[in-house]
Amino acid sequence: MSIDGMSVLHRAGSISYGLICSESVVDSLAIEVGLASISGFNYFHTNFGMPYDFLLKRSVSSGHALFAAIDDRNRLLGFARFEKIADDVERMHRGKKNVVRRSVHLLRSIEVHPSFRKTGIGRLLFAIAVESLRSNVITMPDNTGAARFFKEKLMFEAISENDPTVSARYKDYLILQYPRARAVLKTVAENYPRMVMPELVDTYESLLFRMNMGKPISRKEILTFESLLTSSSHLLDGKLLNEMNLLLNNFMTGH
Repeated sequence: MSIDGMSVLHRAGSISYGLICSESVVDSLAIEVGLASISGFNYFHTNFGMPYDFLLKRSVSSGHALFAAIDDRNRLLGFARFEKIADDVERMHRGKKNVVRRSVHLLRSIEVHPSFRKTGIGRLLFAIAVESLRSNVITMPDNTGAARFFKEKLMFEAISENDPTVSARYKDYLILQYPRARAVLKTVAENYPRMVMPELVDTYESLLFRMNMGKPISRKEILTFESLLTSSSHLLDGKLLNEMNLLLNNFMTGH
């Protein structure tokens, strides 16, 4: 699926995850707003009376990083807004410029359509976003439940008193340090491989079943599996990766 004005970073089934680079993308989205009898996005509409198309366009025009999860019907399933509050700190060493401290992004908000909550979309969206940003990320959860989720599920921690990463005004925030932030996507993928890589997992299980049942498998199907495995191998845990490679090798060697 190609979306003009959106850099697609990951596909999982019918859902595209990516960075919205143009306000025009927002106009093309189906954004369902929650009403009395209709499920939809509601936090900003209810608490601030803010239309969601205005919020998202304003994020793009303000230079914030706006990541979104969109299905094949162009329906918005979730979004996350990040504001850069500090640039990389670089030093020259032997004529070469090195990053000695990564930039900092503030997670302004993350919201998932109520009908798709507790499906992993928000967690995967966040993981893809921080993988793309390659930055430290800070946030201020608005309740204890959210704070616990950020700490236990997304690897955030309290900012230490002497941490030079952020200014004193952010000392009460939670932080996800770089390069730890880069591990979030792999951790999510290892724990929930079917959610992150549904095509690969479904293809693997189908081929394994058919092989065990003695059913014929075409060369095209094997090559499709090989392509899916190659593109996702960096996200798999060691055990599952070995099992998939073993199956592929069996096909390639004719065993």
